[in-house]
Amino acid sequence: MRTITATALYWLLLALGALVAVVSGAELAIGDHHPVPEYALAGLLPRSVLLVVVAVLALVLAATTATTAAAARSAAPRAAAVPAALMAGAVSTALLVVLTMSADLLALAGYLPFALVMAVFDEGWRVDLLNVLNHNLLLQLMILVGVFLWGAAARQYLRSRPRALPGWARPEVAARWGQAATVVAVIPPLVYAATRVAWIVYPLGFDRAQWEAARATGDLWSGVWLGVFAALGAVLTLGLVQRWGEVVPRWVPGLAGRPVPVALAVVPASLVALIILPAGISMIRQFGGGAPIDFIAGWAAYGPMVLWPLWGVALGVATLGYALRRRGTDTAEVPARGGV
Repeated sequence: MRTITATALYWLLLALGALVAVVSGAELAIGDHHPVPEYALAGLLPRSVLLVVVAVLALVLAATTATTAAAARSAAPRAAAVPAALMAGAVSTALLVVLTMSADLLALAGYLPFALVMAVFDEGWRVDLLNVLNHNLLLQLMILVGVFLWGAAARQYLRSRPRALPGWARPEVAARWGQAATVVAVIPPLVYAATRVAWIVYPLGFDRAQWEAARATGDLWSGVWLGVFAALGAVLTLGLVQRWGEVVPRWVPGLAGRPVPVALAVVPASLVALIILPAGISMIRQFGGGAPIDFIAGWAAYGPMVLWPLWGVALGVATLGYALRRRGTDTAEVPARGGV
């Protein structure tokens, strides 16, 4: 119950903050700046309109979460109230993620380990690291935290009120479509990784002069790092359909043979899916929005990013399939007798 109540309070405060920003205008820290990056979908909206949209969606989430909290306290909740509230909450969180997030959050997640190491030796990296911590990133982080709180609240309610599974959500069915989604989800990161790793020896789909300059300054290695990071993500994605994604392998000392906690796979995979999808949308908008990019000459540099929305959706579906397939490994499953 605490998680559900905290989630409702969080979204209420966020809604009130957005409404205050509309009323007070330049009095807040964001000033006259748009609260999201130019190439996020919300960049198409005027600042005041966006804040009103955020406030409305946040109020919907606060109200639906409060409905869920009331149902959790009730001995006999209304049958239609909670499913409708959960559906409205899911739609609201999806709209907020797609509207407000951009590639900035993905860049922070991908570059942060590399940047922290480089910042120790290079003042330029320290300056760049501080520059990314702006109001745009703050809003995206606030939305992301709220989305995960809502997911935790929904999970808490569903675990306290076990329901029959619809046919598509049964473990044996989820295993089939989850495996197909996993295959799709590993292709984009491997394509991205192949282009970046190739740059170590050859300017694949990259202007040679820019490639040589990047090699000389060392900037090339940040791209290579992201490629290796993506390849590692592809390997971990395979764990959603492999045995080692369910049981710790025998070669792991002290943990061999133990079940892999479902949350250990679902939480990071969900996080990546949530970040990748809007990042891909914002990159596609940037390519078609008059940015100084030669897409033909730099096909390997920019082309793999076009696949990011597909990557995000496929990874989200694969993660859902994994969670449904393993449902009942930590709690008893209710036999399905019809859809909900």
